Parts: sequence; C-alpha cells; structure tokens
Amino acid sequence: MKILIVDALGSERGFRRFTRDVIGAGPRMVAGILEKFVIDSKIITAEQFLRAKKTKLTAEHLFVSAMTMDYLAVKRIIQKWNALPHNSKYNPTKILGGPITAALSKSLLNLDFDIGIIGEAEGTLSDLINANIFHGDLSSKALEPINGIVFRSPHGITENPKRPFLSKDQLNSFQASTKRIQDYPFYRAARIFVECVRGCSNFARPKIQLPDGRMCNDCGTCSAADLIKRIDCPLSIPPGCGYCSVPSIYGPPRSRTIHNIITEIKELVDLGAIRINLGASDFLDYQRDELVAPKPLTDPRIPPPNYHAIEQLLSEITNLIAGTNVNVFIENMKASLFTIQAAALISNYLPNTVLSIGAETGSKIHSKLLGRSSPPNEILNAIKIAKNHNLRVHTYFIHGLPGQTLQTAIETRRFMKKLTPYIEKITIYKFKPLPMSAFEDLPLPPSASLDKSSKIIADTAIEINREKKGELIGTVERVIVSELSKYDKSKAIGYPLRGGPTILIDNATDFLNKILTVKIDTVLSDKLVGGHIISK
Repeated sequence: MKILIVDALGSERGFRRFTRDVIGAGPRMVAGILEKFVIDSKIITAEQFLRAKKTKLTAEHLFVSAMTMDYLAVKRIIQKWNALPHNSKYNPTKILGGPITAALSKSLLNLDFDIGIIGEAEGTLSDLINANIFHGDLSSKALEPINGIVFRSPHGITENPKRPFLSKDQLNSFQASTKRIQDYPFYRAARIFVECVRGCSNFARPKIQLPDGRMCNDCGTCSAADLIKRIDCPLSIPPGCGYCSVPSIYGPPRSRTIHNIITEIKELVDLGAIRINLGASDFLDYQRDELVAPKPLTDPRIPPPNYHAIEQLLSEITNLIAGTNVNVFIENMKASLFTIQAAALISNYLPNTVLSIGAETGSKIHSKLLGRSSPPNEILNAIKIAKNHNLRVHTYFIHGLPGQTLQTAIETRRFMKKLTPYIEKITIYKFKPLPMSAFEDLPLPPSASLDKSSKIIADTAIEINREKKGELIGTVERVIVSELSKYDKSKAIGYPLRGGPTILIDNATDFLNKILTVKIDTVLSDKLVGGHIISK
C-alpha cells in the first residue's frame, strides 16, 4: 500500500508564488507517522500534482495538507484524484490535514473528502491506521470512536470530539520523515523547517468586540497566577493574538527533546540539506515548559527563557554543522522573552544568523486590543538588542487587521521607519480570518490598494524593502541555485546560504543545486534582486 501526500501549504490556486524554497515540518511529520507503521508514502507539491501525468500519480490513498487560503488548490487536487483510475483492492481514501480542517462550517462543506484530521496528526492518524480505515472500512461505526476528526457520513459531515493535546512524551515518540525531503524539487536549496516547539504560550485574549457581541470584560483570567486557569476563558474567546489560531489548534508549548532535534538535523544534512530553520511560535519557549511543569506554559513572559536548555541545543547544532556549508536560522521569537542574555547566547553559537520577530502593528493601543504579548516599544528594544549582537532581523506586519484605523496605520508607518536601521527585511501580510482564532468570523478586509490605511502600511513596507535591497548592490553572496525563473528561462533563482533576498542570476541555468559566488548588481523589486556569477 502506498499513500500520496500532497503538500498544498501556501499554494492558493495550485501554485506557490512566495516561499517557494520552504519545506515545512507538517507533511514530513505525516510521512514519519506512516513510516512508524511501515506504510510507504511519497510527498508531492500541489504544483507537481496538478501538472503530473495521470500515470505518475499511482497510490492507494490521498493525503492533502493545506491552509484555508489553499481551498481552490485542494478542490482542484481532489477533482484530479477522483478522475484517476483506481484499480486498487483498497477503497481509495481522501484525507485532509493542516489548518484547513479547522474550517468545518465553511471550506470543508464544499470539498469532496472522506476524513479531516483537526490539529495534531500523530495520535489521530495512528488511531485511524489501527482502525484499518486504509483497508476500506470508512463506516460511521469505525470512525465514530476516533477523536480529532471530521468525516462524511450518510447524514453529512460529522465532527467527533476534540482530541486532547499530545503530552510532551507523546510528541517526542514521533519523528518527522527526513528521507522524504528528497521528494521535493530542488530540496538542497530549500529552507527546511525543523520543529523545536509546538504550541504557543500567549494565552491572553484580544479586546476587540467580536461579531456575536462577545468582548473581553477584563475578568483577570488571562493573567491569573494559576497557569491552568488561563486555558479557559469564561466568554469562550479563543486564546492568543486575535488573528492567530495556534494556541487553539496546538495548545500550550511542548518542546521536542534535544536528541530528536539533533537526530533530525543530522539526517537532513546527510541527505544534502544546507539551510535549516528552527521552527516554533517562539523559539525562546524551548524547554521553558519544563520550568513550570506539570502546569501548562500559558504565560509569554514569566518565567524567563530556559537558557541552559537553549545553550545545550545550540551547542550541539553548532558542533554538528561545523566545517559544512549548512546555515541555521530561527523562526520565530517573541520580543517578550528576547533579552540581552538570549541575544548573546544565540550570537555566540549562530553568529550573524537570521531570526524573525513579529510586530504586526506599530500602535501601542492597537497591539493591546489584538491581544499581543509585546507592545511596539518592547519590539523595538528587542530588535536593537539583536542588531547590537550582530543578529539579522526579519520582522512581520499585517495590514487590514481588526481595529486598524488611519491613526494606527500612521503610527505603524512611523514605527516601521524607526525599525529601518536595525532590520534586514519586512514581511507584510493581509489579514485573513483564520478558523479557530478569535477573529474567525470577522470579514476579510479589502486589498491594500482599496483601503487608505492598509495602503499606508503596505506601501511603507515596500519602500523600506526596496531601500534595504539597494544597500546590497555590490555585495557578494554564496548562493544555492534552485530553479529556472518562471518568467525568463535564461535566468535562474538562487538563495543566499546565510539567508537573504531571492536572487535572479544571469547565466546560471546550468548550475541547478550548485553553490555559486554571486555579486548583486540590481534591485528588481521589493522582494527580488539581480546578480551575476563571479566564481563557480
């Protein structure tokens, strides 16, 4: 039996426009679960799947991992799968996973799937395998005992009870597949995410009134001394920043063991990976859960980082990659934990590395309304600390957020300008109401071009990013070449080994998956620079 896993994350209509060099941890974890049960699988991107000939898509069952933004891609994938000849003795099963499955009352109603896994896949998928669903038993009798799923029954879509979050020991009993990175095109050039921490410690709630009238009444639950009390809001407002669903879907932080992380990185490096991202909602939560155990880590500020555990992990990573071309980045960190001690520690083991710190808004009042753990002044201070320790910061902003006004947009523009001397790049997103977030039922805002306040934020980000790209002209980077340009087949796309902007390289079409030394000579957009080879 073979299972085809389609990585549709970020593919929208079927083609990933941005972050084409990213390999996430989710689909690899699904493959790892299957490997634990000695079930063969292959990962394929949505783009590959939709372009492949039917004869190349032979498998007994289909898994699709996607976000809500990928609805159209998922619909196209399922339509193509249904049109394939299935001569297997097994009943072909279509399973959805990833954040898209949280949208029970919306996206899922119009998708032809059999089972959706909500939240963490490890325990749920294990139960499905043990229930022999891959051998044709999709009856309600077989599926009703399995928590954490939605499934189609004769009565429509049935939602089973939510599954408890995995314990730390349960989480660490699974490993993401490493060999399956070889399924991705140009995997040697990819930024491969290695999960270090799952969940989020910010269990504050937003203070913006929700469409059904609920509004935080400052009851004190979110700041209770008892960390357990912070889990459940009396008004049932989902925890965390209002626009984020991580605490609702994945719960409080649980850290993977150093052994598991190092084993995964070593296997990836042995397979040729050279760009590793240490993934977490906040990397500085790493093993901080141990400091409050057995209670859940629901405070994003206290206790401070577990510096000893972080140093142990970074020390082992540094020893592992010494003398190689491997570069390690960190995504993400919250300013609420980013101290001078944390910066010094990271800089010591990963000097000049790239790390990400979210900002989202430059307005102090707006930040509090959103439920964020750090106000703008704390973010600015954290970024300055990073710069003083020769760490390179990418920061995030969102336009169209609930509570955004012309005033908050002007404050955000000013804040962005304050950050400019200390950051390398701004990543800008449009707000999208995510299932299981507090803002799930709020409307999708207009595009930045149609909203004055959003346009201020988006235009400022573009302006700053172009300015930062201009500072790179004349600099030299060691670059891994990934693929030919979609728009100009005479040029190739490359990514700096140490992190940085995408580079469109002249005369590099014969060097796919090779490392070149490239000189940057032009700014092509706020996201792209041009360069030429100076040595091979």
